[in-house]
Amino acid sequence: MRSGLVGLFLLIGAPAFAGETCKEQVDAAFAKLRGEKAFRLETTIKNTDGMLKMKADYVLPDRMRQTVTLGGDGVPMEMVVIGRKAWSNQGGGWAELPQNFADKVAEQIKETVAEAPKVATDYKCIGDKDFEGKTYALYQAALAMPLSADAKDKGPRVTAMSVPNLQNVYIDRTTGLPVRNIVTPVTDPNKRLYDGTFSVDRDLTIDPPSVSAN
Repeated sequence: MRSGLVGLFLLIGAPAFAGETCKEQVDAAFAKLRGEKAFRLETTIKNTDGMLKMKADYVLPDRMRQTVTLGGDGVPMEMVVIGRKAWSNQGGGWAELPQNFADKVAEQIKETVAEAPKVATDYKCIGDKDFEGKTYALYQAALAMPLSADAKDKGPRVTAMSVPNLQNVYIDRTTGLPVRNIVTPVTDPNKRLYDGTFSVDRDLTIDPPSVSAN
């Protein structure tokens, strides 16, 4: 499960300004979120294996506290990362993780949360959208399809047999911050595969956990 937790990070990118492309507007919103330094991402992920819920607190540049629950009544699995150190608690108390794993998680926090993503996503400006009682600026992008292990040609692509997923980013026009990131199949916009909610909390603190005695 430790290796599975590595990939469960933020799918990250001011109000929209005239002259900016749609991608630049989304990038500016996520840059503003990173500038807040302390924020939370609460996520629900659904796939063929069931449902996963994750809450991740970030205090940038290099602190994270993550809680992951599998299914409706699974035992929460926790992880804390501070700099190049990491600890986990899978129900039996806190223990420090091996350095090679801690380094990998720390690098992923840097590359996917603390810094702008290196993978470019081509967003479209959809305009104002009423969502859960409030109006947001909505941006959408078709996500690149992964290649199968035996693919001959390199690079993501869409075939007649593959259905891309659609990313929906909701941005608060007042604050300029991203509020929601929802991924659905293009053919079923009501089926949420990934539903992430962002919230800024400047009072967040992340400290090393108390490690259980061996």
